[in-house]
Amino acid sequence: MNTKQVKIIYWVSTLFLGFVGLAGIANILMVEELVQTTRALGLPTYFMPFFGVVKVVGAIAILVPALRRFQQAAYFGFIFYFIGATYTLMATDSGPEKWGVTLLILTAAGVSYWAWQQRFQSEFSSRVSQ
Repeated sequence: MNTKQVKIIYWVSTLFLGFVGLAGIANILMVEELVQTTRALGLPTYFMPFFGVVKVVGAIAILVPALRRFQQAAYFGFIFYFIGATYTLMATDSGPEKWGVTLLILTAAGVSYWAWQQRFQSEFSSRVSQ
């Protein structure tokens, strides 16, 4: 795969993931529909603002090139979060229309991380080894 293709894959998947992360503002604001969904899953609502802040900070870390040192941690945070979300939705017998969305986001995070490694890992590794 050439550099241009990797760059396109990186930006499409990363912008999608960044949009999802920035949507964490709805968690911070405790939008009523999300509160109801959280309660229906049997989860405590007091986690919502925390998870919202984590998603927004993760999105900023992934989207801002100057924060490259934090990007790998942000990717792992997103992946861990959406594995948990997918599992929770599957365990509570939510249909594929619910957990399929989190699976799509998880896939986008994986693709974005793969493309990030293709583009920046050699640069990151050379800095760390110095």
